[in-house]
Amino acid sequence: MEALWLPASPTQTGRTLIVFLPGSQEVPQDIVREGFVKQVRARHPTVDVVVADAHVGYFRNRSFEERLRADVMEPARARGYESIWLAGISLGGFGSLMYAKNAPDEIDGVIALAPFIASRAVLAEVAQAGGLARWQPIPPLKADDYQRELLLWLKGFGDPAQVRPPLFIGYGTRDRLEPFPELLDGVLPAERLLSAPGGHDWPPWKAMWRDAMELAPLTP
Repeated sequence: MEALWLPASPTQTGRTLIVFLPGSQEVPQDIVREGFVKQVRARHPTVDVVVADAHVGYFRNRSFEERLRADVMEPARARGYESIWLAGISLGGFGSLMYAKNAPDEIDGVIALAPFIASRAVLAEVAQAGGLARWQPIPPLKADDYQRELLLWLKGFGDPAQVRPPLFIGYGTRDRLEPFPELLDGVLPAERLLSAPGGHDWPPWKAMWRDAMELAPLTP
């Protein structure tokens, strides 16, 4: 997996790294062009960024997690980063959530913008139960039922006994991928649920990213 490494300083490694995953239609240079790295620098000038070219092919052949770990995460730890956050938009947001679910000890926080979480049919099942906090899937789950597995992991954020990394998640108000608004009620604190006017596009993503840079505890 190719990656665009963007250190804050040319001479020393920072303590915190953001691993950014673009959407299915974007490449790493698009993330830079649209100002996401600039927003990091404005609020957290010592935080380094790497934008991984985690394109849809890695998801189709199910090598996404393996390649991200080998090509980005392990080299990042070898460079000495103390804190690694995953961030992404659209497909990249979904990838961030799935990686954090499957390897929670490897990351220190997640910012997922406009991620796919589950199909409308599965979300309707959760809505009928009264929201994620009340929902329980009918066991046993199939081995490939990643949607309900992801929802169960998200549900765990509402249980103080379960250790989870900080998670910020958000959608544009007219995003076609937005689940019903009450999905995460009682699961995530209100300040970690991001929103901005717009659909599945750059303006709301950039607005929510600015908010995330203000709210996320990226640096001590």
